[in-house]
Amino acid sequence: MNKTANAPVAEAADGAKKSDRLTRLIEKVMADKESVNLYHDGKITKDELHARGVRFVKGL
Repeated sequence: MNKTANAPVAEAADGAKKSDRLTRLIEKVMADKESVNLYHDGKITKDELHARGVRFVKGL
């Protein structure tokens, strides 16, 4: 029977990295939401919205 050694895992580094990605994702979603609100208020155009990376899709 083969036994493998268990290496210690750096929990803090991985946890920090994951929360970093989550924080960036949440910030991006909030920025996109703000951009859509500005578009609906008529403060920015559809082209500016597309330049920010936000696009609308048609539902089925």
